[in-house]
Amino acid sequence: MVEKSLAMVKKKCPKEDTENEIKKIIKQLKEFDETKEIDNKAKSIMMDTLVAIGKPAVSSLIELLNNHDTWMSSSFAADALGEIDDKRAIGPLADALEDPELGEIAYRALKKFGSACISEVIKRIEYRIAHPIETGMSIDLITSHALKVIGEIQCDKSIKFLNNLLDDYVSEMPDESFDPTKLEWKYRNVDFFHLLDCMVKQQDKSAIPHIRKARDCFSEHYTDYKICQIAIGRIKKGRVEGYLPMEALEISMPSGRIMDALSGGQYGWEDTFDEEYGEYFDED
Repeated sequence: MVEKSLAMVKKKCPKEDTENEIKKIIKQLKEFDETKEIDNKAKSIMMDTLVAIGKPAVSSLIELLNNHDTWMSSSFAADALGEIDDKRAIGPLADALEDPELGEIAYRALKKFGSACISEVIKRIEYRIAHPIETGMSIDLITSHALKVIGEIQCDKSIKFLNNLLDDYVSEMPDESFDPTKLEWKYRNVDFFHLLDCMVKQQDKSAIPHIRKARDCFSEHYTDYKICQIAIGRIKKGRVEGYLPMEALEISMPSGRIMDALSGGQYGWEDTFDEEYGEYFDED
């Protein structure tokens, strides 16, 4: 049936037939939700059909996307909306960024809109900062997909937002050591290292003084200081490899050292920090 649908679309069928094709595909997607199974070939043909239909399919796909309880069809809708590239989808996709199952797919879809989506994504982050979620697992990662969109779409608006966000984050930090996920403050849902990683992805040297200012809030022995310096070094050298939140965890608690301790020293662990990151500390 779906192969026939695509053929009809390619022949530019009348509006009524197009609407019927959209309804048929939506119905089939809902059936996949019920069975929890989807045929990859059928999925590919349905995607091609909806993309070929284009703008007339957007409203139905947005309705499907907004039903977050049906993961298969809503994730399909997010992908299709990214391919169709109609700006009506930007807001609903931005709303899905915090969804634990849809967030990654919404992020990929929004990237295809380029700088056109940045304002809406910034609004979602600003809302969450003003209304933080205070309980739950990994609450510091709630804004991670939204920040990733901003980090990977290079434009002046992204750069300015990230630089200002870091400045404000640092200005709100208490003088004493603290757990950012437990402190009663507006940045519970923003991960410091993830923010720095997004700034590295921007590869804009205007970020360096902002990161340097954040770095100097910490002792040189702190992981926070080291990650800030690595971020500065990567921007200077034009590198985007690595993922700073994971690297921060490894620097603070090296897995090799833990395994070596548990084995009674059999692994012969050696600290390789200088070998891996020393070049970022040579200057500045």
